This record gives sequence, structure tokens and C-alpha cells, in this order.
Amino acid sequence: TTNGHTPTTAEDMGKARKWAGRFLDGPTRLPISFGYGGKPVHGIPADWQPTSHKRRIDANLVETVFEGRDPATGLKIRVEGVEYQDYPVVEWTAWLTNTGDAPTPIISDLLGLDGLFAGASTGLYHCNGDFNSADGYTPQESPLGPGDTLRFAPSGGRPCDGAFPFFRILFEDGGLTLSVGWPGQWSASFEGLADGVRVQAGQEKTHLRLNPGETVRTPRMTALAWSGDASRAVNLWRRWYLAHVLPRPDGQPLQPHLAWSGPGEGIEFTAATEANQAEYIDLARRRGIAFDVWWIDAGWYPCYDANHERKWPVTGSWEPDPERFPNGLKPVSDHAEGKGADLLIWFEPERVRPGTRLDVERPEWLLRVEGAENRLLNLGIPACRQWLTDHVCGLIQDNGIRIYRQDFNFKPLDYWRLNEGPDRQGMNENLHIQGYLQYWDDLLARNPGLWLDSCASGGRRNDLETLRRSVPLHYTDHGYGDHPTKLAFQRTMHEWMPYFKESELSWDLDGKSRFIQRVDSFSYHCGLAALFGTGLDVRRDDYDYALAAKMLGIWHRASEMLLFGDYYPRTPFHRDAARWVARQFDCPERGCGYIQGIRLPKCPEEVLTVFPQVTAPGSTYRLENAESGATLVVSGADLIREGFTFELPRRSGAVWFYRIEPADPLPGS
Repeated sequence: TTNGHTPTTAEDMGKARKWAGRFLDGPTRLPISFGYGGKPVHGIPADWQPTSHKRRIDANLVETVFEGRDPATGLKIRVEGVEYQDYPVVEWTAWLTNTGDAPTPIISDLLGLDGLFAGASTGLYHCNGDFNSADGYTPQESPLGPGDTLRFAPSGGRPCDGAFPFFRILFEDGGLTLSVGWPGQWSASFEGLADGVRVQAGQEKTHLRLNPGETVRTPRMTALAWSGDASRAVNLWRRWYLAHVLPRPDGQPLQPHLAWSGPGEGIEFTAATEANQAEYIDLARRRGIAFDVWWIDAGWYPCYDANHERKWPVTGSWEPDPERFPNGLKPVSDHAEGKGADLLIWFEPERVRPGTRLDVERPEWLLRVEGAENRLLNLGIPACRQWLTDHVCGLIQDNGIRIYRQDFNFKPLDYWRLNEGPDRQGMNENLHIQGYLQYWDDLLARNPGLWLDSCASGGRRNDLETLRRSVPLHYTDHGYGDHPTKLAFQRTMHEWMPYFKESELSWDLDGKSRFIQRVDSFSYHCGLAALFGTGLDVRRDDYDYALAAKMLGIWHRASEMLLFGDYYPRTPFHRDAARWVARQFDCPERGCGYIQGIRLPKCPEEVLTVFPQVTAPGSTYRLENAESGATLVVSGADLIREGFTFELPRRSGAVWFYRIEPADPLPGS
């Protein structure tokens, strides 16, 4: 299978089979393990009478299901493994169910991955996730030779809070990308050995008995193999992600979008009303910019505190505020739809505050921690999950909501662990994760065309199980207008989660604000992403709307390339306002792409030369600077030999779009 300039090779597929596919060769080789009644279990024991069944799901997916049952206690193991035929990817998940009539012995240290990957390792690529800090999303590479041990876990129960459930084991001739698909408290350890790397990963803590009929599951483990350098690792992952992970509303890959909003004068959307939302939508359209998404964030529901002041964190009464939206949100969604836009609405169903509807009417569904104001809605209770599903589906359908945005603004781990006994450790978390994923699956199944946005105090819940159902539009709460920091964050996002949101804030001009004070072309250069969310206040007449339209036109032209193209950073990772940032997105199938250079505000160097990815050295490259109108014609061979040079003033950027034309015929041909 050829995937542009990043082809899946026979060598890649062979490595996938060698490193991970072999785990699916038989039930005793399955890479799961746990303690059971004090005895170790690895795979499905032979005396559990294991069976296997293979089926082809579609042209690209082959599934093998392994099952076995302990004859003494009735504990059943089911492992579902998937091998991709178009990419060097293998995945698996395990479920343990008590089919007996009495509680099981203690199940402890349940691991979704406990296995050895053979080869001489040179290191481990990892990242520190999001934690509302400029230091977040930092890629790191650590030694992983014989005797080296590394361990990772997030903070507080959200999977990307101070850790990142995505890794690359680096071998001498390629490597293996691993993902821990667990929207809770996972852990992963890597031990360098003389003959390879031993990896153990799973829910961080399990020490529990299963009651009759209960089920726990492991994380969904994903392994992608590659041969060659780091750029092949990045772009094979991106292409697999776009082909098999990126949500497909209405059966089509999610496309780039332009979002607009008008919150009013309150904090967040606590001052939004039916009337002012219609006013803002009309004003935005009259400014001449065609947005695709009308965004209403936190505060549209009844959210009065003890002083009868609207405060958006007062969550737990999920209805449109009747004082501000007496007819619900349907008039707003209808008005947006009439202007060609879909309505996005923010929810935070898992956080329940005292005195709200759920706190008063359903206290038995809530987990509490002494001294904490938040309560956790326990999605591990089937009746609770079903009520929430039915209620939110009703809101979606009655109010014309097309994009469901879910936030999660507190750490759930203590709520899970402090509300379970010593022989049930890990059960609350496991059941909650199962309920959360089922809730999202049901929202999608019952609302065709709906798509989901994953948010958790920024980007703290973006494991691969979550991302199979959503996109991480709001990937951090830090640095919205801090250009060096957000460009560094974007580098990590482009590598792992290519669909996310950016905006045109400029804190170096406007102060540390979430609102735009002036239209600034530089901020657009620093904000290119698959979804662009503009912060312009459409009531103002003093903006340069013509410049905004021009820069959004460049975004529109670039957005599909940056989402579906191959990604090549052309400067090292940094957060330094005294340096350049350069990057390239290349679409080899279409023979086009763009190269972008950004000279940050304190950068003393006027010139930067980069050496772009050249897929057609014998052809002609025609380049255009869409902002200035300048054009260039250069051969692919010259780009390889001499590179491409940016010359820009401080605090400016340039996007050069290119297309490849066939080489002139040779004389006599």
C-alpha cells in the first residue's frame, strides 16, 4: 500500500508482525496479565479451554477474538485483537467478566500490555502532556538501554494531566509507537533489557473482586511499527490516525471549520441570550466572513450561586436558562443554520455542584470527597448513564445541537478511590470509564451527523479511546495569545492529534486577554489549525475586517493541507521569542503543499534557510506568497541543494504555497 511519500512498506508490516502481531498468534501468548487469587496469570491459561475466532471486519481490518473461562470460579476472559492490513498497526483490548454465582478471588495488577519487544533500543520518546503551563506538551527523549527503567502516570485521573499516553520506542532501524487508550488513571513502565524492551501498561491500580455479572476492561493498546527516521514515524501515525481514528460525521472525514461566537458582557456565556445571539450571528455575517460553527460555551444553563449571581462553574442543571432562553436554544440553532453554521454547545455533565438539579434529585448517583464542593456524577451506574444519555439526546434533538463539547474541570481520582473498599480498588474508575465511553457511543449512534469535542481543563483527557469519538478543539487552557508557547504546543499536536482549534489572540499587543483588541496578521500566522476560532467582537467597527478576511482566506487555503498533508517541522522545538519557527505540510498525492516561516518578535536573525521535503526533484515547483502576491519558480533539485530562504521583519510570517509541475521533456524525447 502506498500512502504518498510516507508509504507503508513490507518492512513496516513485518516489524508490526514481529513486535506486536505475534501476541495474537495464540491465547497463551496474549500480552495481558493479572494476579488472580494471589497467582499470576499471563494470557489465557490452557486449562481455561481457550478458543479463538477470526473474521474480516472490512477490507483493512482483521479481528481475532480469544475467549476462555476459569472452570473453578467462572471468570471469563475475552480479548479482541485487530490487525490493520493498510498500516503497520495492531490493537487489542481485554474484558474480564464474572459468569459465576459468587464474587471472584482478588484480581490485581490488571495489565493490558505485559510484553517484550525484541531489539536493541536506543531510547524512548515521550511527552509531559497538558497541565496549564508553558512547560506542557514538551517532547523528551530518554535513554532506554539495558538497565534503564522509566515509569509514567498522569496526575489525578485524567489521562493527559502531566503525562501523555503516547510513546515511541526507538530502535536502531526504526521503532514502535505505543498508545495507552484509557480515559482515566493509567500507568506505563519501560525496562531496557539486553534483548529488547519490556513494557507494562494498564489501569494504574486494580485490587478487586468482581461480583456476579460484573465486567472490567483493560485499556485499548495500539502499536504502530515503522522503519526509518522520526518523520516516517510521525507521518505514518498521522495518516493512520486520519484514516482510522478521526471522527467521520455523516460518514465523511471531519473537515476544517471556522468558528465564531458572541458571548456578551458576562463571564464566559453567562450573559448570552436568545436575542443577543441572533444579533451577533447577523452582525458576523454582515462582516462578510462565512463561519461554519456558532460556538456557545459555558454558562447557557441555570447557574446561579448562593448570591443569585450567574457563575458558569455551577453545573448540574442541564436545561437552557429559561430567563435568557425562554424558547430553548432552538431559535439560536435555527438562526445559525440559516446563515450556514452548526451550533456547538458546551457541557460538563460529570461535575455536579450543590443545589443543582442533579444534586437535589439524584444524590445517590454522586460520588463525594470530604471538603470538596464538586460532586462526581457516577457514570458507572447504568441507570445514571442511561438517564444522562436520554436527557442529553433530548437536548441535542430539541435544540438543534450539531457539535457536543464536553469539559471535565476537576480531578476524579480521589472520588473513585476514596469511595470503594479494600477489595474493590479500581472498580469505580473502571466502571466509570466504561460508562463514559458508552455514553459517547450512544450519543453518536442516536444523533447521526453529531460530532464531539473533548475538553478537560484544556487537553487533559485526550487518550486514543477518547479521540476515536471526538476531536480535542481546546487542547490547553494556557498561552492562548503567547505566540512562542502556542507554536511549541502546536508542534506536538500536529504530530499526534492533527485536528485542533487555534485563534488569533496576541498577548504581546493586547495584554493577557481572551478578547481581540486589533486585527493582526502575525497572530493569524501563529494560529493556523484545522479549526480556527476567531475572537473578533463583531459589534466593533474599528477592526480591519478586510485584513481579517484576507488572512482567513489564507487559513482556508492552508487548512486542508495542514490537516491531511504530511508534517515536517523545519526548526527545532523551542519556546524562544528570539528564534524562528518554520514548518511544512506536503500533500504528495496532489503535488502541492506549503512552507511557513515565522520570525518571532525578539528574533535578531533576518533570514532563515530551510531545506523542505522534496518529493519530485526532477520537477518544477511554483511557489506563491498568498499574502504579498510574490511568486517563485524553482526546480526540485535546487530546493534540495540550496533550500528555501525566508527574509522577514520581526514579528511577521509568510506562507508560501507550492504546486509541482512535471519537468520539461528532455531534448530529443
